Amino acid sequence: MTPVPDFDTLLWLAQHEPAQLAQLQQRLNDELIAASDNRAQLCCVKHNLEQRLSLCHNPYHRCVVIMSLMRNRLMTLATVLNQPQDFAQQQAQIMPFELKPK
Repeated sequence: MTPVPDFDTLLWLAQHEPAQLAQLQQRLNDELIAASDNRAQLCCVKHNLEQRLSLCHNPYHRCVVIMSLMRNRLMTLATVLNQPQDFAQQQAQIMPFELKPK
C-alpha cells in the first residue's frame, strides 16, 4: 500500500504539483477500494464524488461539497442506528411508465 506523505509534503504538492497530488489521491483511493469487500458501492461513491467535485471552482468549494456529502451519509447512518424501524418501513413509490400512443 502506498504510504501517505506527511502534511508538509501534501501542502507542497498542492501548491506546486497539483497534478501529482491528484495522481496520489487517485492511487490511494483505488488501493482502498481494491482492499474492500464492498467494491461496487465504493466505486459508485467515488464516481459520484468525482462528478460533484468536477463542478467545483476552488478548493474551498470542494471542501464544502465533501463536507455536505459526508454529513448526509452520517445523518442516514444515524437514522438507521437510532430509528431502525422507521428506516425499514421506507418504501419507494413505483410509478407506472406509460407510453403515449403515436
